[in-house]
Amino acid sequence: MAQHVCPRCQTVNAVQAPYCVECGHALYDQGDTRPLTVPGANLTRRSQQPLSYTVTFIVGDDHLSVLMKQAERLIMGRQSGQAPNRPDLDLGRFNAAEHGISRIHAVLECNENGIYLMDLGSRNGTFVNNVPLTAFNPHLLRDGDTVALGKLVVTVALQVEEGNAHFTFSAKPRSKTGKLEETIRLMRV
Repeated sequence: MAQHVCPRCQTVNAVQAPYCVECGHALYDQGDTRPLTVPGANLTRRSQQPLSYTVTFIVGDDHLSVLMKQAERLIMGRQSGQAPNRPDLDLGRFNAAEHGISRIHAVLECNENGIYLMDLGSRNGTFVNNVPLTAFNPHLLRDGDTVALGKLVVTVALQVEEGNAHFTFSAKPRSKTGKLEETIRLMRV
């Protein structure tokens, strides 16, 4: 089996791994990073304006919202005192370690076709609607999908924004109190 050594922490990774499973470092030059694509997933758009998505993870009454713009990637996992890098989205608020979430568990990517979820070779796996994802193979998320990261089960609500028009695909209400909602805005240079 072919392997790829992380230039940052020297961990041996599978050759198809886009990120190091130990530290989350990109294994490919960001200019050459392979986009997550699925054959036949090309959607026709009326406008060429960049899309942005609000991805909301719902666990009971707790909502965690993330704003993602086109071409952004977000590594999900749990922070660990021993790991040199933190994931972009730390799921520690959901008792990540107890639920079997790896430090570098999965990645979300926003592109012109939608939001994709990809397992990064996590120990306890990633499931969408009770179907296990094969490591390093992207899966298109849909509004209302149930995602399990290890033993943590969340419902995904998606909201799409294109230019000045807003299209809401979520029928799920947000928290009535608003106290449990959190918004993370990713500003990448």
